[in-house]
Amino acid sequence: MKPYMKQELKQELKQQMQPYLKPLACSTLLLGVMFSLLGCQQTQITFTPTAEPQLPVFDKLQGAPEITSLNYQELPYSEPVSVTPKLDLYLFDDTLSGLNHLSLVAYSNLPMANLDVLVQAFKEKRAWLVQQSTLACAESLSIRPSMHSLTISIDCPDSPSLATKLLMQFWQAASINQTGSFDEVGSFDEIDIANVRRQLKLAKHINAYSGAEIDNVWAKKILGEQHVYNQSLNDKTLADKLNLAKLNRVRDTILAQANWAFFANNSLELGANNSLEKEFSAALAKQFEVIAFQQDAFKNALPAQDAAPSKNAASDTASLAQAKPLVSLSNSNKTLYLIDAPGSVQTQVRIGYPLDASNRHLSSTQDCKLLASWLGRSFSGRLYYDLREVRGLTYGIYGRCFDNPLSRTLKFYGSTKLEHSGAFISGVLDHLALATQTPASAAEVSALKNYLTSQQMLRQANFRAVEFDSIKQLVRGYTPERQQQEAARLANLTPAQLQQIAASVFNNAPYIVIRGDAAKISDDIKKKLPEWNIVEASVD
Repeated sequence: MKPYMKQELKQELKQQMQPYLKPLACSTLLLGVMFSLLGCQQTQITFTPTAEPQLPVFDKLQGAPEITSLNYQELPYSEPVSVTPKLDLYLFDDTLSGLNHLSLVAYSNLPMANLDVLVQAFKEKRAWLVQQSTLACAESLSIRPSMHSLTISIDCPDSPSLATKLLMQFWQAASINQTGSFDEVGSFDEIDIANVRRQLKLAKHINAYSGAEIDNVWAKKILGEQHVYNQSLNDKTLADKLNLAKLNRVRDTILAQANWAFFANNSLELGANNSLEKEFSAALAKQFEVIAFQQDAFKNALPAQDAAPSKNAASDTASLAQAKPLVSLSNSNKTLYLIDAPGSVQTQVRIGYPLDASNRHLSSTQDCKLLASWLGRSFSGRLYYDLREVRGLTYGIYGRCFDNPLSRTLKFYGSTKLEHSGAFISGVLDHLALATQTPASAAEVSALKNYLTSQQMLRQANFRAVEFDSIKQLVRGYTPERQQQEAARLANLTPAQLQQIAASVFNNAPYIVIRGDAAKISDDIKKKLPEWNIVEASVD
């Protein structure tokens, strides 16, 4: 076919198809608009309405056997063995596994500045020590920090002396030479300091991705940005410019202010007839010599306020002054802080109260725990029962009392779907108000007592929990008898007393920090909480 004939054929076909092309184009356009509208409908959120609080029921089951009341009995407490003037040895029951559980504890009534940096360096050092050690149990090395303590533990079937030496190596920056004097060595020379810097920077990005950044904002709002705890961690300048000299300075400062305790099994120190043979403690004292020498040297080189540890935090006047809240006990302006997280599929919620940590009477510290457990324990706690079991607004809502030497806060926390945001927050606030208005039933108070008593009895049977509680006692300066005193007060708790405790805290307006997609949830929260002012919170 000739070219001009092909062109004529194309024109003829185009003219024949023209009547059909226009409707087809319109149909395509119409379908596009319809799909667009359907897409918009799919992104619309139907928000959950509020509802009256529902309380758990504690009726006795028909035919169920009677359960005797639980009575907490304090276990015998062994007095510490003074190994050196700077180190006390605490002996605990042998573990069920038969392993020797050994822990070296550095603790202070003052917060340990830049402990996050030291912990990251210790993690690097742990990897190197595990690689170098001949002990198979070196893999069990663990590091557990808190604001006032750093615990390094190991679990070994034998060779307690070698295991103890491994614990000491984390802190050692000197060695004993042949003449018996001390030579300075670089305790972090073998670690990758660049990786420590990378891990510190990476932690911030991980927190933002995981949503953990909400707890950093919460700490600033509930304690105050200038609180000593908020000033002691997350030093960006230090993390960016960290070198060996700066890392050693962090270690030296913490080492100088630390008191020392060593936890071990009874069988390592007691003979066949439970006689104190002191073989283990004698070896321990020898191994601790280097750390004791370092502490004296670093203490003399530091300012007095950084190098004056006190074993009795309860009587430390400076510590008591620092424990007073920097923010008002009531969020009287009713400010709700919102961290905007565009695209988030859930809303994270923190609601709670700052309390006066300078009041260290037993009643003050225990009241915080009572309120956290009454409303915030799982299953039979009021918040969990209503907001999860009845209404299905969350996978979990919990309460916890954070009782630290220089702060005490009561926090209720959980997460919810976007469509439940306003109803979830409103539900928590309704329960806080209800707790002040109507006393709990006798059955509910009894359930609370059983929960707390059984919790404490279970902790007695777990050697790690016993160790954790012992460290808390050392940091706070509490006596072992305090737990028995708390148990006696709990046993006498009445519904009227519990309501009075609730009123003393919940009559204040709580602090609220949430994290979620502001564009999607703000209007719902404003409608359900019209008296609250939503303020966007920045994340550093």
